[in-house]
Amino acid sequence: MRLLAIETATPAQSVALVEDDRLLAELSYEAQGNRGGVLLPTVDQVLKKAGVAARDLDVVAVSVGPGSFTGLRVGLATAKGLALGAGARVVGVPTLEALAEGYASADATICALLDAYRGEVYMALFRRNGNALERLSPDAVLAPGAVASALAAVEGPVHLIGNGAARYREPLEAALGGRACVSDEGLRAAPTAAVVARLGIRQFAGGNKPDAEVALTYLRRVEAEVNFEKGLLKSPLARVAR
Repeated sequence: MRLLAIETATPAQSVALVEDDRLLAELSYEAQGNRGGVLLPTVDQVLKKAGVAARDLDVVAVSVGPGSFTGLRVGLATAKGLALGAGARVVGVPTLEALAEGYASADATICALLDAYRGEVYMALFRRNGNALERLSPDAVLAPGAVASALAAVEGPVHLIGNGAARYREPLEAALGGRACVSDEGLRAAPTAAVVARLGIRQFAGGNKPDAEVALTYLRRVEAEVNFEKGLLKSPLARVAR
C-alpha cells in the first residue's frame, strides 16, 4: 500500500510517502507567512524522489487539526484533490495525536500542546504504554492557567511537549512543580508527515470513516467570522448595495 501523508497544521509543515511500513521519502519546510503555495511543489518533489506517480497512490493521510486554519484547509483540499485524481482513499489523523506519537519516551503521561495564539493552546493528554499510545482526554483549546488546572488532577510526572509548551513553559512548570518533565526534545517536538503516515496506515487498516466524513478539527471559529459578528469586518455585499 502506497500512502502519501500531509502535515500542514503548524508552520513546520511536511510531506511523506510510505509503502507499507517503509518510508520512501519525506520533505519538510517552514510555512510561516506562506498561504499554501509550497505544498504542491513539495508533494511533487516527494513523489519524484521516491519514483512514484500520483496516480499510483492508494491512500492519502492528512493532519486534520487542531492547528492553523489556513494550513488545515489547504492540506485537506490538497489531500482530497490528490485522492480524487488517483482513485485513492483519504484518512484524517488528529494533529495532537501525531505530535504525541512522534515523541520518544518511556511509559509516561504526555501533554501535547500547540500554540493556538490569542493567549491559548491546543491540548490533549496521552499515556504511553510501551508502543501503544492511549488518549486520556479530547482535544481542547485552553488558556495556560486552565491547562495547569487540568494537569493538577493527573497523577505522577507529565511530559510537556510542543511549541505550546515552549511558549508557556515557565507558568506550566511553576504550576506543576517537580512533576513537570521538560526537555529540549519535547519543546522542539512537532507533528510530522512521517508520523501522520504511520497513524494513517493504522487507521486505514482498522477501518477508517468514509472519505466524505473526513473533517477538520478547529475547536474555535475562524477569526474573520468573529470579527464580522463584532462589526469589525463588513460584508462584501455591502459595497454592492451602495
